[in-house]
Amino acid sequence: MAKKNSLATVPKNNQKLPSSEVLEERRQELVVMAVDAMPEVMQTVIAMAKDGDMDAIKLLARIAGLDLNGGGNRQVNNAIQINITPEEQAQLERDWAEGIVD
Repeated sequence: MAKKNSLATVPKNNQKLPSSEVLEERRQELVVMAVDAMPEVMQTVIAMAKDGDMDAIKLLARIAGLDLNGGGNRQVNNAIQINITPEEQAQLERDWAEGIVD
């Protein structure tokens, strides 16, 4: 049974769900609406923050890239992934066991 106002609904009476193209088009329309509304929304958030709303203050600080935890520097974690074949891995393991690779 479908929930009222739910995005994830079950079709009734063999009704077809919208195609993925239609769903993508609707999603794009929502993105445009959200972007268009953002200046007004941000003005509201700023007003709320100025009135002392801590959630609004934290949101603005996060958007601005500010750290409210007392740290002066942002920590950046970089992950490097190197893809090698099983044969290359076996050779590296042999080299490491023999002391060729540190």
